[in-house]
Amino acid sequence: MKTLVFSLFILLFISCQNNQSGKNKKQVEFTQVKVAAYNVEYSKNASATEIGKALKSYDFDVVCFSEAPGGNWTKEVGQAMGLQHFVVGKYSTAGHDDKYKTIASKTPLYGYEEVLMADTLHTATKVKTKINNTEFSVYAVHFPFGWRDQAHIDETTNKIVTFIKHLKEHQKDEIAVVAGDFNFVSSNSERKNMYYEMFVEMGLDVSWNELGIECTKRNTHNALVPEDNGNGEVIDHIIYDTGKIKVLDGEIIEMEKPLSDHKPVWALLQLK
Repeated sequence: MKTLVFSLFILLFISCQNNQSGKNKKQVEFTQVKVAAYNVEYSKNASATEIGKALKSYDFDVVCFSEAPGGNWTKEVGQAMGLQHFVVGKYSTAGHDDKYKTIASKTPLYGYEEVLMADTLHTATKVKTKINNTEFSVYAVHFPFGWRDQAHIDETTNKIVTFIKHLKEHQKDEIAVVAGDFNFVSSNSERKNMYYEMFVEMGLDVSWNELGIECTKRNTHNALVPEDNGNGEVIDHIIYDTGKIKVLDGEIIEMEKPLSDHKPVWALLQLK
């Protein structure tokens, strides 16, 4: 009888341990989201359907487009990828025709906001979505390129500072993913980039660093010019708060036949 009671006690103890282990396992489960960014150069080299079919096999959850045509373009590219939800930003970048920031997603998008970078010429198209009941914000961006003269550099700096201020104001309350054409390279061993360092100072970083990808020997711009391959112009990024997000995988998509002057980039993110 004592042996039977002891055996039942052991079984009960093991069962409790397994249940507790299951609870702990449940507690450490994380939400994953596969994000991409692509400057499609107003779709002049390929249709929305062609671009969507080229990206479909990657099974992205969210794709941020820059220089996207207005109208139904994002709906069409999303349908070709199996992404049924989309948002088209209100303002075309730099006031040019058909250079909108748009977002296509597997999950419903809500809370749309156009974040002004000092004016309507450069904005960030912001939405929220949920995966596994984890809410996060997605910002589709296309930053200006300050290079012509000091006045232009100062204007670009002011716009990026304005955007970073917005991120800081919401950093405590949101999980933010920023994706698109940043028009700057991240800092490397040879030189620092002041715009990149502004993001780092507030705890954000590009996916390339955590993945250990050497960007100085890669490029995301001038994809249509083969001789420029490896020119170090990796200016399309996915940036996130490293305190809330970890990157598991990601790459620059090298297409045999480029569909834009930029290359798509992607990252598999784990939301902590």
